[in-house]
Amino acid sequence: MITKHLLAHKSKAINVSLVYTVLLTFYCLKQSPIPIELPSQSDKILHALAYFVFTIVWFLAFYFTLKLSRTKSFIYTFLFSVAFGVLIEILQQQLTTYREGDVLDVVANTFGTILALLLLKIIFKRPLNV
Repeated sequence: MITKHLLAHKSKAINVSLVYTVLLTFYCLKQSPIPIELPSQSDKILHALAYFVFTIVWFLAFYFTLKLSRTKSFIYTFLFSVAFGVLIEILQQQLTTYREGDVLDVVANTFGTILALLLLKIIFKRPLNV
């Protein structure tokens, strides 16, 4: 169920999306001040979570702020989220000496995107209570 509170703030969705994108980009391209040793592949969970949120905020921006249809919002969100994830990995490889592009990161990003879209599909199947 989409709450009245969410609907009241739908015009802010694009602002939230842009701020989140800038912060995610900064975080993905900055050098970590302290090398963090994570268990093997555990960073993939962080990638999936980051793109789960990225996907949700961009879906809301496409749907509420840009007023695209639900179907177009799902398609554009999927394409944009996956393309952004690939672009970040390329930028990490090409622009930094302290980060590496990783195909498994792209897979984790895409997994987070798909999970978010599945959740949104479930939420948006219910009628809006306005």
